[in-house]
Amino acid sequence: MKQSEEKIEIEELLNEIIGDESLEAQRDTSIGILEPIDDESSDELMKQLLYIPKSTLTAGQVLNLLRRMLREINPVYIDLAERTAFCAVKIYDYARVKNKMNLNIDRNALILLSVLFTIGSYKPEFNMKDDNDEVHSCPRKMFLYSYLYLKHLSPLKDIAEAILFYNCDWKKAKELQSPYGEYASLIFTCMRICIQLRKNHYVYTKRLFTQDFIDNCRKLYDPVFLDLFFEPELTQAITKELKNNNSFYLLDEYCNSVQLDYEETFSLLKIMLYSVDFVSTSTVTHIISTAFYATEIAKLEKLTDSETDEVFTAAILHDMGKMSIDIEILESAGCLTDEQMQKMREHVKKGDEMYRGIVGNKLSDIASRHHENLDGSGYPNGLKCEELTTQQRILSIADVFSALTDARTYKPSYSKEKTINIMEDMVSKCKFDPGILNHVKAQYDLIKAHTEIRRPMLTANLGLVVLDYMRLEDIEDISDLFEAIHNG
Repeated sequence: MKQSEEKIEIEELLNEIIGDESLEAQRDTSIGILEPIDDESSDELMKQLLYIPKSTLTAGQVLNLLRRMLREINPVYIDLAERTAFCAVKIYDYARVKNKMNLNIDRNALILLSVLFTIGSYKPEFNMKDDNDEVHSCPRKMFLYSYLYLKHLSPLKDIAEAILFYNCDWKKAKELQSPYGEYASLIFTCMRICIQLRKNHYVYTKRLFTQDFIDNCRKLYDPVFLDLFFEPELTQAITKELKNNNSFYLLDEYCNSVQLDYEETFSLLKIMLYSVDFVSTSTVTHIISTAFYATEIAKLEKLTDSETDEVFTAAILHDMGKMSIDIEILESAGCLTDEQMQKMREHVKKGDEMYRGIVGNKLSDIASRHHENLDGSGYPNGLKCEELTTQQRILSIADVFSALTDARTYKPSYSKEKTINIMEDMVSKCKFDPGILNHVKAQYDLIKAHTEIRRPMLTANLGLVVLDYMRLEDIEDISDLFEAIHNG
């Protein structure tokens, strides 16, 4: 098959799954470029003087949370990725248990890569509507962006280059001396299998897998994976779980089995955080500020290190539900209407639905009670002071502190005097804990300064992803692309 024909075919396959049902899932979003502060002196000062908070989440928890966040942006592509991931892990495990082949594949990396290989699809320019209001994908650019995003921001690093072989003769990976061709063959064979099965509601019939389909798969990808799928025992096991949607729950278990060290897990956490940027850059900035304000306030309140880490982690989670809120509301430049405000308030319950059951009740309660007030006038549950812990009260104050002092689309950054006046008024109305606010007032400047020193911890270099993408986006030949990547 010629390259132009291959390009048309993969576009047709992807366009097939992003029909009308995906249009409502698309949002007019953009990716912001947030550069890290490259200041070694500040970093050294932070290490010497400040407590460095740690996330309490495991890699599996982060990956499962990320899946749910991406589903809020575009359920069609995450559905394809999750079914592909389930299929790929089932084939991998079957091959290992049955001693069918020697795989040069790491199971952790396979799970990460197969769940996230479509992450470029959440950038809306790769799924643009034409004059007839139909969506047409641009797979070459989408997969290139996915590769660069995972290469620069995720623990996958070089393994992510497997994505570049999405529609390429599997022998080409060997020719280009890439050690990741097996990942590509397994993942993209499974992607094509899932697209075919989708046509018949995941009920397997031989007629679905025509000779043309089989011949094309065998040419593009190592045929051993397709042969494994067609073994009756495995075919039945995969299609049964795909049909009854149990595959999503089994994938939860696969994700929970992922073992990464702390630095790799934290790298994955930042991808989870910056997935919010596909919807709202200002929300990412707000989450980062809130997390470090909460850390500083927790230390002023003499919380233990583990308690402080819980507040820090809950702060990262606290606005996850905003992924489900319309961008027009999130980025509104004016005051929200009553109806819009009601929809905005739904983000708390939406977030709670996303993380409760994954991170445990204590962390979920801290994260989901950041809009509760001591007098019971808050939301979503109208809890009163005796029902709110110190950790929950800290996050509530940190959230408002960030909202007031950070510039937003609808307001500038408020001055120290104005911020304190507003928060004192909230104390007078029994909204906030007066003791905690007194500590915030006394250490206002220090809280702000320490937050700026800590901020690079949660900053991701999206600028590097964008610059590399601009450099490589017009290169269509895979050999030329690899030369530009490895020698450029």
